[in-house]
Amino acid sequence: MAVNKNKNQNNKIIGIASLKEGLSALKVADLHDIRKKLQIKNISSLKKAELIQYLAVEVPILVSNIIRQFDERRLFLIKSIIANSGVISAKDKEIEEMEYFPKTGFMFTGFRNGDPVVMIPLELLPSLEEIVRDETILADVKRNTDWIKITRGLLYYYGTVPHNKLVDLVEKYMPIHPHYLDFNHAIFDAMEYYQEIYIDGYGYSYWEVLDPLVILEEQASRKTIDYYPFTKKQLLEAGETGFVERPKGFSQLLSLFTQEYRMPKQEAMELVEDCIMNVKLGAQPGQLLQYLQTELIFENLEAVQRLMDAVVLIMNNTREWYLKGFTSEELFAQEKKELLPFPNKKGEVISLQTRQKVGRNDPCPCGSGKKFKKCCGN
Repeated sequence: MAVNKNKNQNNKIIGIASLKEGLSALKVADLHDIRKKLQIKNISSLKKAELIQYLAVEVPILVSNIIRQFDERRLFLIKSIIANSGVISAKDKEIEEMEYFPKTGFMFTGFRNGDPVVMIPLELLPSLEEIVRDETILADVKRNTDWIKITRGLLYYYGTVPHNKLVDLVEKYMPIHPHYLDFNHAIFDAMEYYQEIYIDGYGYSYWEVLDPLVILEEQASRKTIDYYPFTKKQLLEAGETGFVERPKGFSQLLSLFTQEYRMPKQEAMELVEDCIMNVKLGAQPGQLLQYLQTELIFENLEAVQRLMDAVVLIMNNTREWYLKGFTSEELFAQEKKELLPFPNKKGEVISLQTRQKVGRNDPCPCGSGKKFKKCCGN
């Protein structure tokens, strides 16, 4: 998303010398957001002028606490602003970022020569120079960066994780306790900055999840499937902003779009990425074909078949939210191991888990929830 360059915005700041100057350009509601972020209580009744005066004293004292919740990307941003005498261009910043900066209480947005900028009051620069070199703060920022990326990576692959599961999953890769509150502050602050994770009554979800309850119900219906055991490296990669999975079949479908349908590469790339996200959302082959019919023109049935061959390949190898991060291909291989022919009776199947014969009307051992005769026994 591009930053709105409408000069009639409320925060028209051209350069900023003092903290009071920056705070004065904000609305009362924005000032109270800063107060809440700084966990300052018992001043909610103050009028705007009084609130500005209070925050102008408290923000310089508490600014290091705010930065301790940051990750490396935001720390680098502060260093860039310091190096550029308190102001940098915001042409490449997202709207979400521009909305976040003033909520910190010490970073402000405005315009200079008609272009959006991010600024820090000149009076704060000397103390910030010391803060960004503080070894304890740098260690916290590095830890936060890993916490945030691992959390985002887990949600990219699992879709939704219940409240009581997230910490346990993250702790498989790096410790949280006894710093549970620090973890919460870092994650919630990152939610506000990146807006790629959200939380509701069901748990934590990746931003493209439409209905967390559906995902949790689908996951619960597959009782034999545990969360896929990703490596820390995989999660750190998936935790990068803008990450998109590249499953087997990605290059084939991309080539089909660019060569057979003459699509520009960037447009084709976006269409493949849309297909991957639709698979994560639970789309079936027919639904994906319907979607592609709105984007492509098929010359004949053979073209449709070539497309569906490529689509099915990428679907079978995409990590699905309903499958807790497994691909259909991986589960198929796993289910084949769990279904063994009974040694004495032809045509019977036993489950490795129960060691009991599976009847035609019994639940299928693969965990689909269907009867065996209508699933793996078909």
